Amino acid sequence: MTQRNRDHVRWIYECVNNGDFAGLAATRRPDYRLMQAPGHPAAGTWIGEEATAVGGRGFAALGTSSITVHEIVADGPHRVIGLIDLHGTDGDGNPWTMPVAECWWFEDGLMAEVRPFYWNMIEVQRIVGSRSDAGSPPALHGPN
Repeated sequence: MTQRNRDHVRWIYECVNNGDFAGLAATRRPDYRLMQAPGHPAAGTWIGEEATAVGGRGFAALGTSSITVHEIVADGPHRVIGLIDLHGTDGDGNPWTMPVAECWWFEDGLMAEVRPFYWNMIEVQRIVGSRSDAGSPPALHGPN
């Protein structure tokens, strides 16, 4: 189970890097949770399709273009930690890299929860603000 969950997270990162977001639906529970930390432009807990939509808008707001996986660590039948770097460009076209630790929780072989922890929330806010028209973070809570 532990290795299967680790492989599952690796596959999720590969899908995201290849832009294959449609295939991710089969990897998660319909009521999975995305939990963004305070200070993130989409702070809070998002469930199911709402979580998917917020995650996609967050990637777009940051200008995320790829993920580098450094390590995937699994402990027991439920918990997996992904140590990654996100890469993208800000609103001025400047490249950025952000270390992120993501805590994943699996139930019955499906992803039930993901909690991303950005290492520099001030930089996340700056990047998102640089990509909006008024220089402040765009609304990540609205409809797709």
